Formats: sequence, structure tokens, C-alpha cells
Amino acid sequence: MPTVLTARLKFAFTLALTLAVAACEEQPENEQPLRPTVGANEGSVIAEKRWLEISEPTAPEHWLASREAGADVALSAPEVEAFRNLLARADRRYTETPRMIANRAVQIEEMLADRGIDENARLVIEGLTEVGADDEGRGFGETAQHYFNARANGADREEGLRLLQRPEGRTLR
Repeated sequence: MPTVLTARLKFAFTLALTLAVAACEEQPENEQPLRPTVGANEGSVIAEKRWLEISEPTAPEHWLASREAGADVALSAPEVEAFRNLLARADRRYTETPRMIANRAVQIEEMLADRGIDENARLVIEGLTEVGADDEGRGFGETAQHYFNARANGADREEGLRLLQRPEGRTLR
């Protein structure tokens, strides 16, 4: 009996080793690994991104418009232009780049959603852009965190935005 078991173990080991070696072999030069390409007709590539890396070639306004639509939209779509204008306004008010503003707005959208609050990134950017006077050194991320805390503690949208304002019209930081 031990001999039969030993033979089966050797066979199983040899088979596993053969499969492992085969999996590690390089692909032939004429075969390329499958990877999605933006612009190809394989579905939503941009809309499914969770974050835009600093080296990401996708424009933040294109990403936000695609996410909001639930599918990739054309770079020339009116929604992309609307987000471009919104991010330009936010960029004038905050120290972060449009890419970081977009990333943080999506993060706040997801954090709110985790708490059962339905507020998309567009509304987050619009609200936080309109909330206060143009004061230097104000960070979108910090302001967004204060807003999230207010909403997570039960404030509705209007109250959360109002709580960010100081009496002199400057935004809480």
C-alpha cells in the first residue's frame, strides 16, 4: 500500500511541477498579453477606474464624466466640458490640482455611499467650490474631510456646506 501511495504522490508532484514550469514559460514573441486599450470597443475602461494615478493619461474631467455616465464617454462630450469648467473653478479656489480634486471628490462620494448617503462627485465639487470665499492656502482635501465629517454626523447637504463657512465668509480649515 505505501508503494502505491508513493507512486501516486510522485505522479501528482511531477504533474504539478510540469504545469508550473509551463505556466512560467515566456509567451512567444508574436503573442501579446491581453490588456484593455482606451478607445477600443471593449467596454468601460475609463468609467471603471477607481483613482487617477499621477502618471495616468486620462484627463480628470473625462474620468469624472465617464464615471457619472456609467460608461466611457467621448472626450468631446458636453459632460466632459462641463466637468472641465467645474474643475477649473475648483482649481482657482483650492491648492490641489484638478486631478487631485477629482480623486478626492470620488473618494468622498464613496465614503458617503458607505454611509448610505447618495451624493456624487459632481455635487461634492460643486458644493465645496461654492462654499466659501477665495482664501489662499485652502486645501480641497481638508475641506472635503470636514464636509464628510459633518455629513457622517447627520448633517444634510446644505447644513454640511454651511458648517464649513466661518462668519467672515472664509472656509473652515
